[in-house]
Amino acid sequence: MRYRVTKSAERDLDEIFVYWATRASLEVADRLIDNITDRFWLLGAHPNAGGACDDLAAGVKSFPAGNYLIYYRAHRQSTDILHIFHGARDQRQLFKKAKKGR
Repeated sequence: MRYRVTKSAERDLDEIFVYWATRASLEVADRLIDNITDRFWLLGAHPNAGGACDDLAAGVKSFPAGNYLIYYRAHRQSTDILHIFHGARDQRQLFKKAKKGR
């Protein structure tokens, strides 16, 4: 099975990168993004690895990557990576904001 990174997830990754590049360094930001994106293949190959998050959106699951949560939805032929949010943030609020188009 394969995975597809949605535009919203790409924006999330860009925001995470910029946040850490400006507060720490480019190297720290690169390592963090690599740590998160390294999990994508796992979710594509094993879509049941995460926990259900139906309270946030129907059919959505989450999987941890350090302090971040990867949100995804599995389909027959692929897994869509939907969002990546820091685990300490209000996940329900982030989903509402994302649904409105940020």
